[in-house]
Amino acid sequence: MSTPTTGRPTRRLGPGLTAFLVVDVILVLAFLVVLGTTLAGRDGGESETPADPVATSPEPETSPDESPEEAEEVGEVRAFVLPSGNIHCAMDEESATCTILTFSYERPAAPEDCDGEVGNVLTVAAGGSARFVCQDGEPAGPAEGTPVLEYGEQTTVGAMTCASSTNGVLCRHNESGAGFSVARAGYLFF
Repeated sequence: MSTPTTGRPTRRLGPGLTAFLVVDVILVLAFLVVLGTTLAGRDGGESETPADPVATSPEPETSPDESPEEAEEVGEVRAFVLPSGNIHCAMDEESATCTILTFSYERPAAPEDCDGEVGNVLTVAAGGSARFVCQDGEPAGPAEGTPVLEYGEQTTVGAMTCASSTNGVLCRHNESGAGFSVARAGYLFF
């Protein structure tokens, strides 16, 4: 062994320790390359995808709409829930009934023949006008497994059509045009 100028003997690294150090250096270099590439991509003006796309979309069912945008027909769906889970509906050939679980509009006064409340359940039937339904107690949510009618879709059952949008749900009797639209912020009868 040779002695350095400090007077201490030097040792060589064993093959195992040398391999370990080489692998560590390669891993550190690979990390730096990936980090540099990632940072360069951000500086290049590319826009990032929002972490939560739901948080950047408009709040669903904000206000009712008598004439929603053109909706895609999805066929005959007799019961459905809107994507928010706040509104669910049931239809047959002659009527459509929707329930809104929470809303911010003022609850309408119940008619004299109603011992409960109105405001959560709306209906329209062939040959009749749209109206609220008297109910006792809290409204029930949708049945488990009820299909979702996505925003921008509509379903037609017999003479009834219901359309889902970010402005709530709109249901109408196709021949008379009578119907309703309901959302968290309000409702319309037409």
